[in-house]
Amino acid sequence: MRTFAIVNRKGGVGKTTTAVNLAYVLATSCRMRVLLIDADGQANATGILLPKGEYAGLGALLRGYAICYDELTVHTDVEGLDVLPASEDLWALDLEAVTSDPGRSFRALRDLREAVEEDGSYDVIVIDCPPNLSTACVSAILASDAIIIPVLSDVCSTVGVSGLVEQIDDLRSIQPTLRVAGVLFNQWHRAPVVDDAMTTLREECPVPIFDTVIRRTDKVPESSWAGRAVQAWSPWCSAARDYRAWVAELLKKEGMVHE
Repeated sequence: MRTFAIVNRKGGVGKTTTAVNLAYVLATSCRMRVLLIDADGQANATGILLPKGEYAGLGALLRGYAICYDELTVHTDVEGLDVLPASEDLWALDLEAVTSDPGRSFRALRDLREAVEEDGSYDVIVIDCPPNLSTACVSAILASDAIIIPVLSDVCSTVGVSGLVEQIDDLRSIQPTLRVAGVLFNQWHRAPVVDDAMTTLREECPVPIFDTVIRRTDKVPESSWAGRAVQAWSPWCSAARDYRAWVAELLKKEGMVHE
């Protein structure tokens, strides 16, 4: 089993879109059993994949209110894809950690991952992380085999990658096998400033960069407004096709076999 965390300290770079489409393609095109964990208090991935409602979700797990992951996971209408939902109370975890045992929260997702592996319940876990190194985000990183860093083709994204990689490196003292699978360019379009940003990052980035880029299309924000994965909303738009190509590249680089 593999676990991928989708991480970037910057908001609006396509973390949720990347997480949802990765999970969706793995479940549909690759016929894998996938658990998507929504670790972002905004709960956007939860809103895309599940009906509106109140869920105990990840907050209950990180606080120790629930021990068994199957008490919290919810089936989606996509065969093979389940979600461990986010809830608004994730925002309070950092404050609670000041007066409680933060180690428990940091261990919670690693314990979940070990339980899933022991049970053989899923082939892949995908974790959508918040745009900061919060308690939930650190717990997600420490539970992962590899980190995927979505970026936009702009200066802020380019500059921020090195700092994020340094912070991930610091966590290797706790999780020695942790690594970055690669950086994924989102919302690519043909423009000199985009080419300059990509060239700069490819020359200076301390971690691998995926060859596949995700092209900019209005179908992505449309799908978000509709509460659908872009794979379901517009399966033949450029971004949907790019995500499928990127997943194929990721699986090849990770040595993962699928049907």
